[in-house]
Amino acid sequence: MVRPRLFVPLIALLLLGAARLPAQAGPTLEQILSAPFPSELLTAPVGGKLAWVQNTRGVHNIWVAEPPEYRGRQVTRYDKDDGQAISGLEWAPDARTLVYLRGSGPNGRGEIPNPTSDPAGAELAVWRIALDAGGGGGGTGEPVKIGVGSGAVISPKGDEVAFVRGGQIWEAPLDGSREPQQWVHARGSARSLRWSSDGSRLAFVSGRGDHNFIGLYEPATKTLHWIAPSVDQDDEPVWSPD
Repeated sequence: MVRPRLFVPLIALLLLGAARLPAQAGPTLEQILSAPFPSELLTAPVGGKLAWVQNTRGVHNIWVAEPPEYRGRQVTRYDKDDGQAISGLEWAPDARTLVYLRGSGPNGRGEIPNPTSDPAGAELAVWRIALDAGGGGGGTGEPVKIGVGSGAVISPKGDEVAFVRGGQIWEAPLDGSREPQQWVHARGSARSLRWSSDGSRLAFVSGRGDHNFIGLYEPATKTLHWIAPSVDQDDEPVWSPD
């Protein structure tokens, strides 16, 4: 049993011993805040590839990994912390091309964020990058801008991309062989684009403020149909496999 009068000397010895222990080196605040942060992980429809967005010190880039090693490699080369996010990753059906969005959506006034005050301004645009530029493992190509817009979805045939610009539906060939063209011009604001499994029709939501419609557009006939339009908030169309 330790006597009360020995408590003070004992505590003093313990504190002195602790003070003489070597300091444990820990991570700095800068190291913690600058650690890479991955997001938007997406599996390819074939081949087992993975793609994701990596934020390193505020710089956003796309990385991919392939079987069997699954060693990540960077495929875009953005090198500035300009506040321009990358999102909306979309694989082509053959997993040889990725489509993505670069930039951020507008605020309530319709202004695109431009945190670095770039005199040229900023935009939200649809981009593509070929992961097999030369064919047969020929390497990664350079990013190519498809057009200003958002909500991009690739056709199941892999030949075209549908996206939203100014609340309307636009389309462009995936290979960039021509400029984008407007497919649908209708009241409201289009979103949630969904291709049918055979690529013959495109479903979407038409926001009308206090109600939404579900639309079906058929590119071959250039016709537009509304599914049971009413005053309800119809949303999130999903196709059955057939």
